[in-house]
Amino acid sequence: MRRPLRRLLFLILVFVILTQTGFCTAVAQKLGLQKTAESTAEATVDPVPLNTYTWSSLSGENGRYSYHDGIYTSLFGIDVSAHQGTVDWAAVKADGVQFAMIRAGYRGYESGQIHEDDCFRANMDGASQAGLPVGVYYFSQAVTTEEAQEDAQWVLNEIQSWPVAYPVVFDMEAVSDHDRIADLSVDQKTEIAAAFCVVIQEAGYVPMIYGSASWLHNDIHMEQAGDGVQFWVASYQQADPQFRYEFTMWQYSSEGSVKGIDGNVDFNLWLEKIQK
Repeated sequence: MRRPLRRLLFLILVFVILTQTGFCTAVAQKLGLQKTAESTAEATVDPVPLNTYTWSSLSGENGRYSYHDGIYTSLFGIDVSAHQGTVDWAAVKADGVQFAMIRAGYRGYESGQIHEDDCFRANMDGASQAGLPVGVYYFSQAVTTEEAQEDAQWVLNEIQSWPVAYPVVFDMEAVSDHDRIADLSVDQKTEIAAAFCVVIQEAGYVPMIYGSASWLHNDIHMEQAGDGVQFWVASYQQADPQFRYEFTMWQYSSEGSVKGIDGNVDFNLWLEKIQK
């Protein structure tokens, strides 16, 4: 009985040594039972770049911000929907507004039905006639990538009669604890946003994702949104948006005042590199 016992102890010792030297790991990799470091690295997505804005270069007067640091400059804009009612676009432009983001429509947060914004066509016509460049945004409550693609195609059909110089934006927000997207995971929200942006980009427009600083940080994986996708962050901080990642547009107030619009309107800052 002693010899078999010694042999068993010897085999155990050999197994421990081989495990520590990585032999078993190598065998497992050969058999496809364990991912190699190389394959893991290939699956890693590059992180979202940090923005390089210097917020001491931000200035403001009468609630309107401007930015200039020698690398980036800014344009002042607004975003509107049916909530603003009838807009006098000539007066808006004369008041110094340089661009407008116009809501095309939305998917109902309970019904899931797609609706055109009641003032979309009037706003597109008015802004175009006033010579004001526009982008559009769409409030989505899509719960599948198929619905997101449907949303994007619907928007493309809506905007084909007007020039759209600024991005086409995907806007997903939690409305209540019982809306359609309430139970979506971060992965699902990311896939839905990316699906919308792919359709928009393939049609030749610039895709963009809108969200609060916390939503962009916590509710989607920004790094998986897709190449060429831009971000529009909503953050009503006084000094800067308190958002460290790269973004192109900042919605910094929901209580702006512009001639030609009764009541409040959102103020936005478009940030772009200076052409040299």
